[in-house]
Amino acid sequence: MIKVLHSELQSNIGGIESFLLNLTKSMDMTNIHFDMLMKGNNPYLENELKGLGVTIYKVPADPLQYSKFVKKLLKENNYDFVYVHKNSAANILLPVMVKKYSHAKLIVHSHNTSPSGGSKIAIVLHKFNRKKLCQLSDYRFACSDTAAEWMFGKDYQSKNVKIIKNGIITQDYVYNPEVRVKTREQLGLKGKFVIGHVGAFREQKNHKFLLKIFSKLDDPNAVLILIGDGVLKPEIQKSVQNMGLADRVLFLGTRHDIANLLQACDVFVMPSLWEGLSVAAIEAQASGLETLLSANVSKEVKVTNLVKFINLSDINEWETNLRNIAQSSVVRKNVGRKIEVAGFDMKNSAQFLKKIFES
Repeated sequence: MIKVLHSELQSNIGGIESFLLNLTKSMDMTNIHFDMLMKGNNPYLENELKGLGVTIYKVPADPLQYSKFVKKLLKENNYDFVYVHKNSAANILLPVMVKKYSHAKLIVHSHNTSPSGGSKIAIVLHKFNRKKLCQLSDYRFACSDTAAEWMFGKDYQSKNVKIIKNGIITQDYVYNPEVRVKTREQLGLKGKFVIGHVGAFREQKNHKFLLKIFSKLDDPNAVLILIGDGVLKPEIQKSVQNMGLADRVLFLGTRHDIANLLQACDVFVMPSLWEGLSVAAIEAQASGLETLLSANVSKEVKVTNLVKFINLSDINEWETNLRNIAQSSVVRKNVGRKIEVAGFDMKNSAQFLKKIFES
């Protein structure tokens, strides 16, 4: 049995959590077992992964207790691989411990282009630790070229970095008009122009700018649905109240029916300040949605003609595009095959990684 330890899951389902869930669902797990480290709690995610045979270890928040816990785990479990999923190199404690307390091969996978918090200290630590992280790792992966350069440096191509695309289970997202009608009825959106956004409430996702776009649109028939949770949610909810938008902005929280919710939308908008490679943008395209993204989002995410990149400095361009989509009669198409051909179906990533694990 090949034993792989993944690190690490958070309580909110973001890109890394989605990647690991989709990977586990898509991989032939014969002769392979996944353990996963987790901070916090998410009953849905935990139940899904446990149902797929994954063992989840809750790690202590205290750094000293964390070190003791992980040291014991590494020594007792004789892992073949430790697969570290990271947004930055600001904290490389686990990679250092892997090399000190185990014989496992270390995989480092870059999932973003900035630290989750985006603080100046985190960026300084990231730049300081990058070289050491490269030296420690046996395999280096990234979700995009931009994420590869961020984690491994401008010369990442000379470091044998492989691009592992953030795949989705494409068939789950293929446009279904019956699901669209049912979901819109459930949410009270019949006859509405629905703008969708999926993302945790944190600085990266730029919700305040999204609200400015929506307010500028000033269309009484338009509804904005915000899917996700996070530390900035109360602040955004207060902004919605202050802007007089409470009756046209829906906070749906963490949802496990994203595919259905995207069917209910008419356009997907993501004005992020930075992104590695957005799984949500791939999902939106897979559902046949017009997809408006900030110019800061990795260009590799464009796998269909449904995507348009817009500068954050030009709010009028965002408004114009939304207004044009609202006034047009867009016919949703099945673009699943394009997603698969572009390599964004998780079965492609799963097959590649299985070969690595079995090598």
